[in-house]
Amino acid sequence: MKIKATLLTIGDEILIGQIVDTNSAFIAKQLNSIGIEVEEIISVQDEMKHIIEAFERGIAKSTIVIVTGGLGPTKDDKTKAALCQFLNCELILEPKILENIIQLFQVRGYTKELNSLNQDQALIPEKSTFIQNKYGTAPCLWTSINDKLIINLPGVPFEMKGLMRDEIIPSLQQKYQSEIIVHRDILISGIPESDLAILIEDWENNLPQHIHLAYLPNRTSIDLRFSAFGTNKEFLQDEIQYQINQFKLIAGDYLISENSGSAQQVLGDILKEKGLTISTAESCTGGNIASLITSISGSSAYYFGTIVSYDTSVKVKMLNVNQNDIDKFSVVSEQVVEQMAKGVRNQLNTTISIATTGVAGPNKGEDGKEIGTVWVSITNGNSTLNKKYFYPYLDREDFIKIVSNNALNLAIQFVKEKYN
Repeated sequence: MKIKATLLTIGDEILIGQIVDTNSAFIAKQLNSIGIEVEEIISVQDEMKHIIEAFERGIAKSTIVIVTGGLGPTKDDKTKAALCQFLNCELILEPKILENIIQLFQVRGYTKELNSLNQDQALIPEKSTFIQNKYGTAPCLWTSINDKLIINLPGVPFEMKGLMRDEIIPSLQQKYQSEIIVHRDILISGIPESDLAILIEDWENNLPQHIHLAYLPNRTSIDLRFSAFGTNKEFLQDEIQYQINQFKLIAGDYLISENSGSAQQVLGDILKEKGLTISTAESCTGGNIASLITSISGSSAYYFGTIVSYDTSVKVKMLNVNQNDIDKFSVVSEQVVEQMAKGVRNQLNTTISIATTGVAGPNKGEDGKEIGTVWVSITNGNSTLNKKYFYPYLDREDFIKIVSNNALNLAIQFVKEKYN
């Protein structure tokens, strides 16, 4: 039996782009892990009419509606009132919630008497039950409507995550026996998405009906996601592995990793497996590559450090880049980026190194190079791979992200070629 869910986020701050809705992504992953499929995500304003319409739409389509936001103590928090109107019931005081609020305030050193807005957080719809929120003052609401369910969670991410992990997921697992969903991503590089689709078309058309394939491309690689639906997890995992083996016979030259995650995760796994170390020298990426690499737990086993050589003088003094080459070829050049890579490798004594230099914008570089020009270099001292990219239409933030990801994928390619 497939159980489907609708996610509803409430808040003007989401719709005006002030914050990004990371709550829905987290909830969707948690639900997917127990076989509950999210079929729609809705975001609405802090307006009673829109909230009620979203409740109606979600309940009409899905077995479960999970709502985040609008449970706070201020006047723009209207979710409970909207839920009461939707359920045709009144708000009632729940003493245990009030007690929890008082205790939380005491722990936080709040000695004043609770004001009316804080006390109102202990009001819940009379047709709902509650799950105590040990992380904050807004309770989690659990409302059964015939065979459907509405779950209201606070919008504060760390509160929502704690409640999902500790309370909601275990309760849903107990309530529903849903079909198992098994996902596995493989990482593809060196071929455009359309060419890959043509190459594997016959194989893809003959996949079993319960295995679906999704293409998740970015500018530098493609995640190919297998999703298998059934009742036996081990059987589904074995089936996916069999299909990956078949894929390798057709397009194995483009397969970077059989267990794709982020590029930094894939690179880290390969470096650990082969006993290699790495360092970085960053100019236009400003330390972002270092940040990505060190976001992986255990990266200290293979990552030694970085030199963020943003100013030209640092390239010369710290990385031993030749000033004459800078004058002749400019700071954004193949000659300079290669010397940066070799310089940081020597300074930090690592097996390989990554270097970047480019013009992120919004203004041209000091040497007149066009916005979006970038060079990346990977070296192990004996062999070096240099590559030029040009992204003139990206804003600064996207440029840094894409160049950083390019560099990591280039490093994966280099290591696989040189150390197989």
